[in-house]
Amino acid sequence: MSLPPMISAKALGAMPQFTLEVVGAKALDRALTNAGLPHDFVNEQDGYIPKHSLATFIDEVARALGDGQIGLMWAPALTVADYGAWGRYVLGAPTLGAALERARRAMPLHSSTDRTFFRMQGNLVGYEYRFGLKDHAAYPSIAFSALGSVLSIFRHFLGAAWKPHKISCDLDRPKNYDDVETTFGCPVVWNGNRLEIWFARKELTASVKCDAISRTTLEDLQRARPQGLPIRFPDIVGRVIQLQLDCNGISLEAVARSLDIGERGLQRRLQWAGTSFRELANQVTTNRAIELLRDGSLTVQEVATELGYENAQNLSRAISRNTGFPPSHFRHCN
Repeated sequence: MSLPPMISAKALGAMPQFTLEVVGAKALDRALTNAGLPHDFVNEQDGYIPKHSLATFIDEVARALGDGQIGLMWAPALTVADYGAWGRYVLGAPTLGAALERARRAMPLHSSTDRTFFRMQGNLVGYEYRFGLKDHAAYPSIAFSALGSVLSIFRHFLGAAWKPHKISCDLDRPKNYDDVETTFGCPVVWNGNRLEIWFARKELTASVKCDAISRTTLEDLQRARPQGLPIRFPDIVGRVIQLQLDCNGISLEAVARSLDIGERGLQRRLQWAGTSFRELANQVTTNRAIELLRDGSLTVQEVATELGYENAQNLSRAISRNTGFPPSHFRHCN
């Protein structure tokens, strides 16, 4: 049974801030809540999130704006430079060709299912981006967003005025197809089976002078994402529970919705893996409580309130039951 697809939270890039500025705080809050994402993702995105949550966020913003192709609106503002160490690693390559190859090689550190591919055709090169959740209603906006992000790599090496030879798109031609061509600055071929940017082969050798701060290695990227993408179903559920903990409390229904899985199906898969939702929720909550206690800036009562416990005694019992130690033990273990 396949795992729910996951992606780096940094794939959100400037989308939350754009939403805040264009649609407003209430619409942004609603989109983040319905996607099961913490509200602090406006300023900082860390870890991995379900791909379904990313798609849901985009779909919710489109609904708020009344524009089913919101991705086309924010595509010009999206850049892999917002992807942290991953973006620095890609943009720090010596040439455009090397940068595209770095993106291809490092994609498994960005997404569990997205992949990129080269295709040579005479003097032209096609660079395909394959998104791992194409059946979501938000895919048209996701496709335009992906094009905007990938094109930022080209423009880093070839300049802001650079335009592709053409774009092949795996979408039906929309009514506003001329707006799409205007946004991306080139002809767009519709109804294809790939999302692909075509450019001159000679442009692969384009280079820019990089300063020392951009010299990020693959090892630097791996250190920046030490845990990597979760590869076990309980780890994926645990990650989503962490996201819920940073929202408004843990809910089986909300976690299942984020993963696009039925509640009973989620519970069965956890049972097959030898655990349960309750056990994972207790583990995640206890680990977070220990982190906050070790930080030393909150009292036990404040930690209990932060994590949704009725009182400090309930938190103390939970910690003691799961670790064998009282909360005071962890306040002195820095």
